[in-house]
Order: sequence, then C-alpha cells, then structure tokens
Amino acid sequence: MFKRVVAGAEALALLAIAVFVIMLFANEPGGGGASAGGPGAELFSLRCASCHGSDGGGGVGPRLSDGAVVDAYPDIADEIDVVTNGKNSMPSFEGRLAPQEIEQVVEYTRTL
Repeated sequence: MFKRVVAGAEALALLAIAVFVIMLFANEPGGGGASAGGPGAELFSLRCASCHGSDGGGGVGPRLSDGAVVDAYPDIADEIDVVTNGKNSMPSFEGRLAPQEIEQVVEYTRTL
C-alpha cells in the first residue's frame, strides 16, 4: 500500500514539474503571445514607444493606433519614407535601423 502512495506522489510531482516548465516557457518574453507582433513589435518597443506610447496611443509623438497611421499614410511607402528620413520632430532612423527593420516597424504600426 505504501509503495502505491509513493508512486502516486512521484507521478503527481512529475506532472507538476512538467506543467511548471510549460508555463515558464509559454510566458517567456518574446515567446507565446509576445511574438504575435514579430520583430516589428520588439523594434517598436525599443525605438518608438518612448514617443508614441507602448500601445501606439501617442505621447510626445502622435497617436498611431486605431488606424491613425493608416489614415495619415494610406500608402505604406510614404510612412516608410517618414521613418527613414524623419519629418518635423520625428527623427530620421536611416543608419540607426536597417531598411528591413524600418519596414518591419512600419508594418507593425499599421496593425495597432
């Protein structure tokens, strides 16, 4: 009888460890839900959120969310040009981000 109890406790412990490991990796930054925005989301967080807000809701820079950036720049090439070359108080990211990274950020902002 005692051996069955110990075996059951061992099985429960292994199950608990497996669940813990799965939850650990599922909630890791850049994994699970955080990767939904892809590399553009990470770049936005690092390079743009300080002015445009973490959700694109605005701040020092204008609001980008709720379709505002798409309304302002229906042609994606125009938005890429602004991010690349700057405009008014928006700094140029040419030389600070690769063209592919600029495109990734712009594509991400259009989903906010």
